[in-house]
This record gives sequence, C-alpha cells and structure tokens, in this order.
Amino acid sequence: MIIQGKIPQTESTISIVIENGKVIQVCPDQEGSLCEFGEAPLYLCPGFFDPQVNGFAGVDFNSPRLTPEGLQRAACSLASTGVTSFFPTLITSSHERMVHQLKIMTDALRNDSLLRKMVLGIHLEGPYISSEEGPRGVHPLEFIRPPQWEELERFQEIGEGRIKCITIAPELEGAIPFIEKAVAHGIVVGIGHTCAPEEVIEKAVQTGACFSCHLGNAPSALLPRYRSIIQKQLVMDQLMTCIIADGIHLPHDVVKNYVLAKGIDRMILTTDCMAAAGASPGRYTLGDLEVEAEDDGIVRCVGNSRLAGSTLTMDRAITNVIRFAEIDLSSAIQMAAQNAQKLFREVRGEIIPGEPADLVLFEYPEELLVRSTWIEGEKIF
Repeated sequence: MIIQGKIPQTESTISIVIENGKVIQVCPDQEGSLCEFGEAPLYLCPGFFDPQVNGFAGVDFNSPRLTPEGLQRAACSLASTGVTSFFPTLITSSHERMVHQLKIMTDALRNDSLLRKMVLGIHLEGPYISSEEGPRGVHPLEFIRPPQWEELERFQEIGEGRIKCITIAPELEGAIPFIEKAVAHGIVVGIGHTCAPEEVIEKAVQTGACFSCHLGNAPSALLPRYRSIIQKQLVMDQLMTCIIADGIHLPHDVVKNYVLAKGIDRMILTTDCMAAAGASPGRYTLGDLEVEAEDDGIVRCVGNSRLAGSTLTMDRAITNVIRFAEIDLSSAIQMAAQNAQKLFREVRGEIIPGEPADLVLFEYPEELLVRSTWIEGEKIF
C-alpha cells in the first residue's frame, strides 16, 4: 500500500510504502506516481498520542459498567480524531473499584489485538493526590490517600504490568520515596493535583518526577503573585508539561505563555477527555460523579460549577494550540505526536522505515480535519 501526503515540516509531498503493517519506504513524491490514498491538498503525519483519556464516545472508563466492548468502541472512535495510541486513565476511587476497572481493562486488552496496539499503558490519576479543596479538583475526598507501594504492586499485578504513568501530589507523606521506587520500576511519574511548596517540587523532580499533569488545572484558589507552584514547574527544564488546550481549562493567553516558557520541545497536548467527548451534550458519568456536558463543551459536576474533565478531542486541541499560541502546524503536530516519546518509550511518534505504520491523513484549511487513520497499516478510520 502507498499513501501520499504533504509533511507539515516542509510542505513537501512524500510517498510512504507500507507492507505487513510497517513503513517500508519513505520517498519524495514523483509526478505521476500512483497511490491508494492521499492527494495534493492532504497532509500526512504520525498518529497522535493522548496520555490522559477518562472516556470517549459515551464510554466512561471509570464506570463500574465499563465493558471490553465499550473500551474497544471508544478506542475506534478516538481513531477518528487521529489518535492512534493513548492511556486510559483511572481517577481516584476505592481500592476495590480501581481493581475492578483494571480487571476489565486487562481482560479487554488480553482479547483484542486492536486495543493492544492502541493502549500503550494505563494512567493512574490518583488516588495519591492532595485532599485540599481546589487542588483535588472533582476527585472524591473519601478515597484520597497517601501513596501505598503495596497497593500499587497489587494494581500492577491485576493490570499485568500495564500501569505506565502515575500522577501524584509530592507533598503527601511518603510520596518522595514512593516516586523514587516507582521510577526505579519503570513507571513515569507526573506532578498534579498538588499544593506542594517549591522545595518539595524540586525534591520530587530530583527523585524522578518528569512531567506536569495538565498544568494549571485544579490550582489553589489563591496563589502567590510571583512564586507559585505553576511558575516553579514552568521554569524547571527537567519537567515536560501537559496542557488541555480547550480554552476552558486554560485561557488562550495562558496557553501562549506556557508554550513560550517551556518551548515547543517540552510541551505535550492532552485532552483529559471523558465520556461526553465525541458524543452529544447531556448527562454522563465520571466514575460515581454525575456530570453535565453543555453545548459549549464545558463539563461540570451536576449541582456545582466544578470542571469534570473535558469534551476536547485531539484534532481540535491541535487547531486550538496553533491559534492560542500562534505557532505553526508542524509545532502543534510535534506536541501531539512526538514529544511524548521523551517520557514514554512505548510512543512511536515518527514515520521511520521499519516502524509500525501509525499514520494520519488530514487537511488543514483553517482547522485540522482528519480524513483517514491507520494503525499498524490497518485503516481504522
């Protein structure tokens, strides 16, 4: 199979030869050459990776009613937005509920080859986070707890080693040695839902924490004018930064400031999306929370104004960050497809001979519009 398209970096058209699910050859397009897919106006790039997906297309990954079929349906729907790999994300819950969700996901991955290609690992966003109002966001207070290594080992046993990422508040009792141990076991640790002082952030990074989870989301209501937890993370070159570029979690100017501060190479786009993403506005769940997805894309807990995930999709996030931060298409694609390689060795993110053919064919008149998505050479969308 041959796919043609322009690469965003140079605007030059290339042909990609695919055989047995892998890229065999990448070469400049020659006039009159044949292809099965692609044409002059279309762009071609590596598939997108999303490190934080709570649900999609009506499917809540934190619901006790999650099924393997639902997880597979959500994954296929994600492919329509250009996402070829992602981390399903579990938020704070009871030990029993988290074990239940991990069992469902593990069973689904064991029996579904497409899911095994797309799900590169599982992200635990909690339960080891701040219990303070503000930083904890919508995570249920009753289940927040200090980090427990024996509990994580149990989670890893149930998940058959698939937990690749944990978001933690480093100020919790025992968090620093926990981070050190997690990193030694190959788990990537992010800082989030925290009100840690600057010196604790420094200690966490020295110990091995390496990214900021949705920076700027769920901060304390009052922060110091200059020396704050957000400013501290922005100036630390050792930290990659994930952002939710929906214009809701972060205002446009804040997105631009973050990109200017960290630089293109240290930014990763995520959606933090939940079941209402890729679906219609209305009532949904996020675990045991009842939430309302409004017409403008905002998701709030029913009965209060707290944000509860997003309806953002990765194709939209790319369009948004281009507009908000005034960057080019190539830089935005880098944030969505390539930069996460620096954290997660499982992420592919490049079009290289010999590597799996995870590709997105899209057009970009004024916003990114996905036309086709391939995962290991199989056309999923």
